[in-house]
Amino acid sequence: MASNKFLSCIANFCGSNSDHLLSASTLSTQCSIIEFQLSGREREEMSSEVESKNRPDKRWDLRGMTALVTGGTKGLGHAIVEEVAALGAIVHTCARNQEQLNESIREWKEKGFKVTGSVCDVSSDAEREKLMKEVSSLFDGKLDILVNNAGTNIYKATTLDYTADDFKFLMDTNLQSAFHLSQLAHPLLKASGAGNIVFVSSIASVVSVNSQFAVYSASKAAMNQLTRNLACEWAKDSIRVNAVAPWFIRTPLTAPSLADENIFKEVLIRTPMRRVGEPGEVSSVVAFLCLPAPGFLTGQVICIDGGMSVNGFSMESKNRDKRWDLRGMTALVTGGTKGLGHAIVEEVAALGAIVHTCARNQEQLNESIREWKEKGFEVTGSVCDVSSDAEREKLMKEVSSLFDGKLDILVNNAGTNIYKATLDYTADDFTSLMATNLQSAFHLSQLAHPLLKASGAGKIVFMSSITSVVSVNTQYPLYSASKAAMNQLTRNLACEWAKDSIRVNAVAPWFIRTPLTAPSMDDENIFKEVLIRTPMRRVGEPGEVSSVVAFLCLPAPGFLTGQVICIDGGMSVNGFSMG
Repeated sequence: MASNKFLSCIANFCGSNSDHLLSASTLSTQCSIIEFQLSGREREEMSSEVESKNRPDKRWDLRGMTALVTGGTKGLGHAIVEEVAALGAIVHTCARNQEQLNESIREWKEKGFKVTGSVCDVSSDAEREKLMKEVSSLFDGKLDILVNNAGTNIYKATTLDYTADDFKFLMDTNLQSAFHLSQLAHPLLKASGAGNIVFVSSIASVVSVNSQFAVYSASKAAMNQLTRNLACEWAKDSIRVNAVAPWFIRTPLTAPSLADENIFKEVLIRTPMRRVGEPGEVSSVVAFLCLPAPGFLTGQVICIDGGMSVNGFSMESKNRDKRWDLRGMTALVTGGTKGLGHAIVEEVAALGAIVHTCARNQEQLNESIREWKEKGFEVTGSVCDVSSDAEREKLMKEVSSLFDGKLDILVNNAGTNIYKATLDYTADDFTSLMATNLQSAFHLSQLAHPLLKASGAGKIVFMSSITSVVSVNTQYPLYSASKAAMNQLTRNLACEWAKDSIRVNAVAPWFIRTPLTAPSMDDENIFKEVLIRTPMRRVGEPGEVSSVVAFLCLPAPGFLTGQVICIDGGMSVNGFSMG
């Protein structure tokens, strides 16, 4: 049971936006711009900082892109500015305090980052418009990235104590400002050809926290739905829209609460990973969402909460390069010779991982390994039918021997379907599908557990499907059920195994361009229907799935667990078929 002190102080750590608290009495009316230009030597140093031979291509790079991050001088906003700047973006930020802005820009300049800033109160319509005019002028009418980070809360004892003015102030600051800035940024984002918006929401938008968050949480829940709506509406303009929802993150603002032993204990009890998050574990997710790599990921709200939001009860129980690097890590990817599995092997290997994969066909396995060897990837393979208990056990023994009893990454990718109408399925069909899609992934996770635990920071990624989230057609009742079960398994293992430093997530792709989907794409009627259902009006590419899988395996998003991420061009959040 939370203490009264916990309930009164929890406001300090729910979501990142309280890092940018606004006071009605201190709203700034000044809006000025501070600019600096990097020398040629500093630009070279910045390029050197960003350069990484392990990133496969420009999909993992923000060099040359432009970004606006609101509320960038403190807490998570500061971390986000640093993250996107370190990946090569040219960043503009805003804050209410001139002195803090000057100090932050000085600090970023010393680090070789290209950052400018404006003093601006984002709760003011006029100042938002002035800010966006400055950004448009600064970036020649184009903007690649908008991070709506600034926000606030008003702390009162109970919901009944909030006034109409309180309600209006919170909605204006948290929701209307982000909405208006998105409207103002739309032509700039569209002009860039591949715009990205990230809203910084809060875990309070997903689960109830306490009475001090009644209005705040409503504003953030509205932001989540705005994320989904804009993702669908603006997909035609090549603008992706996503949100992140953090829990308790270690920032100067949360330090007093963390120093209180009772509060800190309560936070840990509620959080399966048994720790608070670090700013870089939020900023890395924001930066990833802005990269070209996850180009089919839109309309998603990603909780960065150490498993808190998927935990149904309180259980008892500096180097930035390394955060974006898999060098020296070991991985097992099942079903790695075709389609998405092949792309995943390539993605994690290109980031430096030593990979073992399996497939049923020896010839295909040999050909794939030869191909990967030519590319300089470290990949080995086994012939294995993952629907067999005995073969799964043999596979894991081989992996244990190969990697000296440790495994950093397990990607449960292998799966199948039997295409029949619901009434035509037999008991054998049911057993076969569940054994291949669900039981195999469950058993392999069990077998891998001691190896993942021994690594000190294990990661499991389940390959689910959009059919686990929405109904597709009559040929998917059992397949979709097996994948929905996989989604819940993801959440349960994330909570149970967090104590063993194992993170567990899943990805749920929609229609992705692979040899398997080629016949459907050749059918004009099917292809047309897919495009109508998908706000981005295209199918996904394998690299747009493999990049998300690889990111979930990186050290960077270390507080992200228990999530099912839909990679579907906005299909799952589109409430109707748009013309």
